[in-house]
Amino acid sequence: MAYDEFLNVGRGRFTMGAFDDFSSTKLSHDRYDVYVNQDYVGQKYLLTAQESVQDIDDFLKNEGISNFQSVVDGDHYHIKAIENEHKVADVLKVYLQNR
Repeated sequence: MAYDEFLNVGRGRFTMGAFDDFSSTKLSHDRYDVYVNQDYVGQKYLLTAQESVQDIDDFLKNEGISNFQSVVDGDHYHIKAIENEHKVADVLKVYLQNR
């Protein structure tokens, strides 16, 4: 390789090899609208790469609520409370306001 060619190598976009996957880089805070039995209860912000919208499930289980189903639909997180719908909604409203 000629010296002129060597100087031109690497010009343009800088790449980092294995770290060049920008799809996994968090550029802004992810946000999910949270619903309990189709009623909006608040927004869940994911502030770090370690957070997940499924953290809501863990929180509910820690609060003694286990009879529910959840599903992610785009930027919406739907929770179907099988029983105690109002309790689930109230607990989540407090949780989402404090986060």
